Amino acid sequence: MILTLFAGLFTAFGVSTPAAAKSKGAKVVSSRHISKKPYHAVSGYLYSSTSLKKKAHNADNYPFTVFYTYKSDTVRKANGNKAVYYYVKNGNGKVKGWIWRGHLVRLINTQKQLSQLNELVNLIDSTSTKTHNQIVSLLKTVNSNTTLPTLINGLTTLRDGLNRGSADFAKIGQIISLVQSSVSNSINNLYNTAKLINDATAKQTNLLPLVTDVLRALTNTK
Repeated sequence: MILTLFAGLFTAFGVSTPAAAKSKGAKVVSSRHISKKPYHAVSGYLYSSTSLKKKAHNADNYPFTVFYTYKSDTVRKANGNKAVYYYVKNGNGKVKGWIWRGHLVRLINTQKQLSQLNELVNLIDSTSTKTHNQIVSLLKTVNSNTTLPTLINGLTTLRDGLNRGSADFAKIGQIISLVQSSVSNSINNLYNTAKLINDATAKQTNLLPLVTDVLRALTNTK
């Protein structure tokens, strides 16, 4: 009877237990405006605000829609983890919201991308066996924490250990220039064109997946 009485009092006075408390939303840590760039949303949700409490749209419903970026917010989620969300809109502005950066794929010229990527792979494949193996070993050390300067320093060290008049010395110089250009142009964003590129180069080299992963990792740390 006592327990029943207390339960009734809790209900009457609207006292809620911790489990019934409203969940905390995400908090903005930093914010900045970014240039307007075209993207596809490959998965996830667009949220109405950076609190991430209300889903506005499911990205799966817009596989071919081009979204444009306007703002970037770094938020701290309720679980304590940080993440970067972009504010995006479609062409007419009717579909808009905040979406995690990792769910977006930059739209770029596929043919130009393929040409540049093939040039980079061909340069590596055309070096001597020893240099080729050293470059591949260096590329295999790249991960999501590797920065572009780190990789460039590694390639430069490798090049400087060669005879300045050798063909490999010149080729590594070209490789360095192409890697810098590829990362700055976000050539690594191959999620939506990976099959095309792999099909086009499958008979040519098995180095492509490694180079692609390297460029993806480098751009993700920019």
